[in-house]
Amino acid sequence: MRQLDAALADGADCIAVCGGDGTVSSIGARLIGTGVPLAVVPMGSGNGLARHFGIPQDPAAAVEALASAPVRDMDAGFASGRPFLVSASVAWDAELVRAYDKLPMRGVGSYVIAGAVSILDWKPQPVTATVDGAERLEFPDPLIFTVGNVSGWGGGALIDPAADASDGRMELVAGNRRDAPRMLASLADVFSKGACALPGATSRKFSSLVVERPEPGPVQLDGELFDAPAKVEFTVRRGALRILVPAPAA
Repeated sequence: MRQLDAALADGADCIAVCGGDGTVSSIGARLIGTGVPLAVVPMGSGNGLARHFGIPQDPAAAVEALASAPVRDMDAGFASGRPFLVSASVAWDAELVRAYDKLPMRGVGSYVIAGAVSILDWKPQPVTATVDGAERLEFPDPLIFTVGNVSGWGGGALIDPAADASDGRMELVAGNRRDAPRMLASLADVFSKGACALPGATSRKFSSLVVERPEPGPVQLDGELFDAPAKVEFTVRRGALRILVPAPAA
């Protein structure tokens, strides 16, 4: 981070980041509120942020596309004050990150393996979610509980393909473990219709979300786990970050 601090102190016009969502998020979080644009050269296993904005997955093609790309504003999500740019998870979809980190290989296939391993020993906590201070949702045995700032997790897996990272709202997609057989039977739809379309899934767009659990537990933010309190408040800051976005192909 010292290099980033030095670049900002020198008046950098743009900060280019080569890496996956975790690296991009850690740098992007430091740029929130600075007005300095972020340029993303995807080199990770998922690249959810780059996919959302149509940045080519090939690094050389990405650099070429970004060289003439206009700057756009994008939102940033916060979980009890901690920023994230792509997604946050509270249930088993958070726990599988722990299993993924223990695997020697990377890639979408590794997430499948991590998910299969982690679900065997995972013990869910019931979750209550209050949407925009009004609607109250109950998930007694949540299998997934994901908050998306962009359209997908990465690797082509979608949370909500209609997600807009600049509208001041995020997407909640959640579902209980009792619906796991139906969800797994339609899992391929995640790559076309999004997790929001899975049987038994509940989806909401929101500006604020208060999540309450009986006990503290892990929360995943852009591929990183942190121990969170039993009550976690998700908020979104509209236009918090500037990012280079290539123009759509004609």
